[in-house]
Amino acid sequence: MRSVPFLPALFAIILSLPFIYSAAALLGLFSPPRSAWGGPLALLTNYGAIYLAMLGGVYWGFAAKRATILDVFIAIIPPFTALGAGLSATPNLSYAIGIVAMLVLDMVYISRGMAPKWWLSLRLYSGVIAVGTLVYAHYA
Repeated sequence: MRSVPFLPALFAIILSLPFIYSAAALLGLFSPPRSAWGGPLALLTNYGAIYLAMLGGVYWGFAAKRATILDVFIAIIPPFTALGAGLSATPNLSYAIGIVAMLVLDMVYISRGMAPKWWLSLRLYSGVIAVGTLVYAHYA
């Protein structure tokens, strides 16, 4: 595995904070304030879609290097996965499966030289946090 540069690693940690916050609340480490967003499960349900849509944006950046039909097709998979997962009866589990499935697309981009070599390391670390939290929330 390649070491991840500091700024992408920092941003990955920051973007993982909603997952960490929700997991801590679901584990009972603290009581979240009552607010309009409806609690940690609602936050996870919304943030799972945001995470997948964000991956789609990153994939668009990779595809911009070489705009073949395959690259554009890959770039639209994450947002449509988020849409399908959000419409399912078990969105958090569906988001988790989608995030794991996107690792295959990450490997495609890396193998084609369109993503940096450290990208998979970054995705594995942030993906474990996201998937672990979403799966836990599904069974909580």
